[in-house]
Order: sequence, then C-alpha cells, then structure tokens
Amino acid sequence: MAQQRAIMVVGPDMCGKSQIVAELSRITGIPSFKATSEHDSFLSSRTTRREAFLNQLRYADPRVFDVLKQTGYSIIFDRAYPCERVYSEVLGRTTDHLMLDHMDEMWASIDARIVLCHRSSYAGIVDDLDPNLDHHVLNELHDAYFEFAKTTKCKVLKLNVDDENLDREVSEILRFLEV
Repeated sequence: MAQQRAIMVVGPDMCGKSQIVAELSRITGIPSFKATSEHDSFLSSRTTRREAFLNQLRYADPRVFDVLKQTGYSIIFDRAYPCERVYSEVLGRTTDHLMLDHMDEMWASIDARIVLCHRSSYAGIVDDLDPNLDHHVLNELHDAYFEFAKTTKCKVLKLNVDDENLDREVSEILRFLEV
C-alpha cells in the first residue's frame, strides 16, 4: 500500500475487533496499535479514570496524530477517539467534547477510515473483562456508535460481525479501503 492509511476499528465490546485488527494487519502489512493504557486507566489508583482518559485525549492522542501526519506512516488502531466519545456518553464519564471534535477534524484531514464493528443483537452477550457491560449496555454502545457515524467527518464502514467470518470481514474492509 503506497499511500498512508489510518484505520480505526471500533465498536461495542465482544465484536471481534482485536481479531479483525490482527488479521487486517497481517494481510496488509500495516502495523497495528492497541493502547495497553486502556485497561490501566480503569485499574489505576494513581489517577482517576476521568483524569486518565482526559489526559490521553488531550495530550497523547494529538501527539500520535502529529507523528503519523508528519511521517506518513500507516497504522491500524484497535480502538481510537470514537470509543472515548461513545463510552464517555454511555457510561456517564466526563470527557472533552471540543477536543473530540478537533480530533475528528484532524483524522478526517488525512482521510482516516473508521470500521464500525457491530452485531444485530447483543442478547446473552457480556463483556469478558467487565461483567457490567451486559447486553443492555452493549446495545446502548451500539446505538451511540451509530449516532457517532452520522456526525463524523471520517468515512465509516458499518461492518456486521454476526457470522464471525474473519475472511469476509477483512474482504469488506479491504474493499472499503480501496486496496
């Protein structure tokens, strides 16, 4: 792939995002990134969850964008700023909406693509790391992601993952990326 690609794979928990990212990275040769600080932010006693996510959004995320824009490197994100927007809304967590809007404009300026993984139903599904994320919360997250998809300036692929067919999912993403 000769041109820069910034790809964000997002969606409610238990949609297979990490598996999709790993396979897409293997096929395209584009490195992937998943913030290990994501779970640390929930488990850390040094800062509150609010502070951790806000600090990452305000300071780390713009720097990451800057590095990618200046170098032209490609990357596949396993979660990104859309997740902060959606999860803060659904979970009632304080966030910085102005910075989220700014991030959306920045990523759109380099033609970042968002792959929104979703299911038709979350009945009987509970997150493997946080049992509070049951099917009710997953449905709320789903709805919030679809609302986000209406407002983002980035191009969005809504990828249904009901059949858990990794080959089909990656093929759809590659067509979306025009590879």
